[in-house]
Amino acid sequence: MTTTYQLTKRLSTEPQAARLRFVFVSDLHNVSIGNKNQELIRAIELQNPDAVLIGGDTLVGKPGYPMDVAIDFIKNVAGRYPVYYANGNHEYRLRIYPDIYGDMYERFSEAIKEAGVYYLINQTARINVRGIPVAIHGFEADKKYYQRYSKADMPVFELNQIFGQPDPNDYHILLAHNPEYRETYLNWGADLALSGHCHGGVIRFGEHYGLISPNFNLIYKYCHGRFDDAYGRTMIVSAGLGEHTIPLRFFNPRELVTLEIQFIGK
Repeated sequence: MTTTYQLTKRLSTEPQAARLRFVFVSDLHNVSIGNKNQELIRAIELQNPDAVLIGGDTLVGKPGYPMDVAIDFIKNVAGRYPVYYANGNHEYRLRIYPDIYGDMYERFSEAIKEAGVYYLINQTARINVRGIPVAIHGFEADKKYYQRYSKADMPVFELNQIFGQPDPNDYHILLAHNPEYRETYLNWGADLALSGHCHGGVIRFGEHYGLISPNFNLIYKYCHGRFDDAYGRTMIVSAGLGEHTIPLRFFNPRELVTLEIQFIGK
């Protein structure tokens, strides 16, 4: 269930070395792995992370659908580690359509904020871990970027408007739920973009390809795994921990992602 990725970043300002560890959770969709998600929480504890990053869709965005499993899991993890949370398309739809979903979003957001979660809706949290400055950005993509059967252009300028230009002295982690816009995320300057959304493509073919994406692209190439660009920047796509509309997985296990980032002094 746990996949570990090793990443390296050379520091430009600090003559010291450090290793940071984060756990990335995506697409739980109200699934409970063990009684009250105790198996999942134990798997996180075994990684001993500096923080837990949640990339959205812990719940299922359907009117009247219970949210207890998602909220209880988040509260439990937030009682152990710093948690940084960005919305997926399911939280987003609760937020923008209160006429359909009533007070679901308000109840969810209040509950996780009260638990101490850093809830990043197009916001940035800057932290310092063992002398390493890290900027965690939570990107909430507009609904036009989730349209089925089509792909809207996402300019780098949009991320600049939201977050500004990345400070080269920071290590930039972008929580961006939809992997379709890998080039935009990395060209903007994310050292590491973390996505999910595809649930591994239902049926996985090799490391990256899945049978189908949420916008109904067949044999989709960004369903899972690590994607590096020519400048040392990386997008990692989690196969996720749950599912909803198509509750099937073939050659595509549920996945908790661990990120080990080695910082090398200049």
